[in-house]
Amino acid sequence: MGYPLPQEARLTGPFQPMRFEATVDECIVTHGEIPKDLAGGFYRTGPTWKRPTRQGTNGLLGMDGMVQGLVLENGRADFRNRWVRTPKYQLEEQHGRGMFEWTDGDWHDWRTYGYGDVKRDQYTCGVPQGTNNVNIFPFAGEMVASGEQGGPPIALDPITLETKGIVNWSPKLSPGIHAPTAFGDNSFTAHPKWDHETGVLYGWAYRDTAPYVTVHVVHPDGAVESRELWDAPYNTVAHDIWLTPEWMVMPFQPMLIDKKRITERELSVFGWDPELPIVIALIPRHDPAAPVRYITTDIEPQYIMHTLSANVSGNILTLDGPIFNRPPFPFEQDFAAGDDVALFFSIAKSALGRWTIDLNTGQAKSEQLSDRPSELPKVDERFYGKGYRWGYQVGGVVKKGGMKMNSLVVTDMQTLSDQEFQIRSDEPAAVLEGTFAPRHKDSPEGDGYIIVPVSWWAEKRGEFQIFDTHDITQGPICKIELPFMMGWTPHGHWMDFR
Repeated sequence: MGYPLPQEARLTGPFQPMRFEATVDECIVTHGEIPKDLAGGFYRTGPTWKRPTRQGTNGLLGMDGMVQGLVLENGRADFRNRWVRTPKYQLEEQHGRGMFEWTDGDWHDWRTYGYGDVKRDQYTCGVPQGTNNVNIFPFAGEMVASGEQGGPPIALDPITLETKGIVNWSPKLSPGIHAPTAFGDNSFTAHPKWDHETGVLYGWAYRDTAPYVTVHVVHPDGAVESRELWDAPYNTVAHDIWLTPEWMVMPFQPMLIDKKRITERELSVFGWDPELPIVIALIPRHDPAAPVRYITTDIEPQYIMHTLSANVSGNILTLDGPIFNRPPFPFEQDFAAGDDVALFFSIAKSALGRWTIDLNTGQAKSEQLSDRPSELPKVDERFYGKGYRWGYQVGGVVKKGGMKMNSLVVTDMQTLSDQEFQIRSDEPAAVLEGTFAPRHKDSPEGDGYIIVPVSWWAEKRGEFQIFDTHDITQGPICKIELPFMMGWTPHGHWMDFR
């Protein structure tokens, strides 16, 4: 069956879907040389439209996940991209058509996310609705793709990108906002943190009913320690955290998730209630039975979508990340029924900022550290939970009510001095989230390379630019080209093979 690509914001410009699987061995290097001391893979996943749903809509979070992998070794780069073969994907491949309908799938406008409940029938009964299209991260020798809601994590082979299946520890996880449809149909965050030495993974699931959050500490052998936060303040979208030597630091922010908004109010699953306070939860890392400390702040309404990292000095906790003036999502306060979706950086702007918490008094303050728009922060992930100095972000310029992202920025978080290299000017392109890769297995923090994917979507080509962290202002030391447009991917991570 043939069908046209729908003309809507979710599928145009940089969001045009890459609907084919590709293998490019020995990628062309158009500038410089690939450092021979790089040995590993850079993996990313994103929502990719494959075919119409039964309702003909294209909720971003209901689109199938597609993983991209760039494997680097001995100066050579090999690229692959593959569909994540979730139970949903496999059912629809079997029938050759969309098989799912969502409670938020009939509007054909900004309210459609694909996070509503699925209308179950004889075909979809027992099939998780997850698409695993938000992030992919390394764990226990595999790459694990997660979608945050709708289904359990999926493991993939780091070389072939073959889908190996639902992780074997999924039955020990907990549900998100959807009731499980099958054994092991649980949820897991898209932004876990991990301990580089032990391999322990720190994750969670969140939902719109109490307990609003369940924390999961996953060990490399598949053992899982869980803790339900029955005293959590409200139904926040628990998207990301900070990790310190002692705590998982979870921010409860007034971006809310509630399926009743869909069924009772005909609104999107997400809401923004700036009357609620920002609450910081300090969840003990090493003692699941120890009490959680909640610090209710008087920080003005703002939003951190993605964290950078945290430092603890005496009784002072600093939490860094790009701070938005509001979540970069459409809400009923500013969009009407029938309006097309407005995505991410077009309706909000963020700049590098810091929340400082006095652990003795509970006093909190927020400060803006830069005037430059900033998002998609990354760090040297070997130092998760250990304190840090170096932060990496995609930078940009203010554009109307939002921002245009065009550069790579490296910030010394001790001195707040930074380096910037502008990757694009006015060309139609998307500068996507980069990743840090260490120069050597035991390099000091921040000594290595930053790999930045760039989608030159108007020219129908993709590119990976590699920068040396010693001085990014000199520009990329290497450019690796793909002979097709790179699909949009929000997040990904590096796996070191050494």
